[in-house]
Parts: sequence; structure tokens; C-alpha cells
Amino acid sequence: MSSKTKTRKHEPQAADRSDSIDFYDDANHNYEDFWLGRDYEHRSELLALNKLLKNRHYHLAMDYGGGYGRISPVILEHADKLILSDPSTKQLNIARRFLDKYPNVDYLKLKQKEVIPVDDGTLDLLVMVRVSHHLEDPKGTFAAIARSLKPDGEAIIEIANEAHFINRLRYLKQLKPVPKQPIPVGRIANGIADNTPFFNHNPQTIDNLLAGVGLKTIAKLSVSNLRHEYLKQHLDVERMLAMEKFFQGKLSRLDFGPSIFFMVKKTDSK
Repeated sequence: MSSKTKTRKHEPQAADRSDSIDFYDDANHNYEDFWLGRDYEHRSELLALNKLLKNRHYHLAMDYGGGYGRISPVILEHADKLILSDPSTKQLNIARRFLDKYPNVDYLKLKQKEVIPVDDGTLDLLVMVRVSHHLEDPKGTFAAIARSLKPDGEAIIEIANEAHFINRLRYLKQLKPVPKQPIPVGRIANGIADNTPFFNHNPQTIDNLLAGVGLKTIAKLSVSNLRHEYLKQHLDVERMLAMEKFFQGKLSRLDFGPSIFFMVKKTDSK
């Protein structure tokens, strides 16, 4: 595979977390352990992917920033071949073991922001889940996604939602609107560098940015709608998932949940 994008003159230094993209190479961080106790969130995301990909099949798909391949098996149910791309050598090595029963997976290390190292118009599908929260300005990445897709290619893009229901109540209490710009949030668990960037996004802003690079939203789901410690302590996972399955489409118009999944199609208009 080759890239039509020119290499940047300045390579980011690993110690500069604002430029570096290899966050999950930290020796003290185990991304698999991060998902312990998060079965509801994990399976909610798989529900969303299965809904959006239902009755669809693609030749070549990419799990962009896919880590150790957590969601790759779902994508593989709908694709002849998958490229799992990630900036972390550590995660890609884990992925080779996690996905060892799948012969139709290629592994691709990402080295630069806003660069997808495949030829323009290569991919039938790109899936990007739990990546946008590292992007303060996702427009460049969205443009790279649009370039990488074939005409009429599709992408599923998940964003961390600043406008979720609980946050809207907080802003309303302060008599403030939900910000349109990305909002830096929180600290990272499990040993990853404290200054690793994390951002929430406004779904309306994201929709506009996607449209601006020629990616038209054709479906949207509200995901992890019951993500609350009280509910997780008092409801079993299967009951929560049954409710989640019912609500994902219905609550999407309200941008209710902490995670929003956009399904977009590449268009000619920019």
C-alpha cells in the first residue's frame, strides 16, 4: 500500500503528548484491562455496529485506530478483508494474537496525525470508534477518511458526546448553552500519560464538519445510554442491553447518550 499524502517535515517527538499519537504504547497501560467491568459499554458498541452494518457487505474495510482489535470481529462479519490500523506497536502486537483465527486481516501502523496511509479511493468502509476523543480538531482526520474512501464508500464514526443528557442538564443549570467547540475532559486511567489529550465533541458541530469534507450522515445512533454507576450497580447487564437495543435509535434524535455513532456516505459535494 502507498500513500499520496506527503510526509511532514517535522516528526512529532514521543515525549510531546500534544503531537504524539502513540498513547497506548505506555508500558504501564493495559488497554485490555481498561475494559474489565465495562461489559455493558463494550456490548453497547457492538450492538450499534451490528445495527448500522446489518444487511451490508464490503470488500475492503479498515478499523481505524482499532487498538487490539476489540471491535474487529464485528466488522469482519461484513467485510472480505480488514486492515487494522493503529499508532501503537504494543496494541498491534496484541491484535495479532487476539485476531489470530482471521487470515484476512492486515496490520498497519499509523505514524502521523491526519494521515491514512492508503491510496485515495481505496476503502469501501472505515470504522473509527473511541478515537475522536483524542482529537481536538477532527476536521483533518475526517478529510483523510473521505480521501481514503471509494466513491459511495461508507464510514462509521463514533464521538464522545459533550451534549449528552446529563451534561445538558448541567449547562441548563448554569444557564449556558452546550459549547460548539471541543471540550477537554478528565484524566486517563490505567497508567496512560496524564497529559494525553481527551475531548468531548458537540454532535451538531461534528455533523457540519463531516458534511464539509463530503461525508453525508445517513444514520445516527445514541450509544451507552444507561452508562451510570447507579444503574450498573442495580441492573444486570442483559437487562441494560435489552433497554439499550430499544433506545439507541429512538434517542439518537436527542443526542442523548455519552457516545454518538454516525454512519456517513462519501458524496461528490464538498
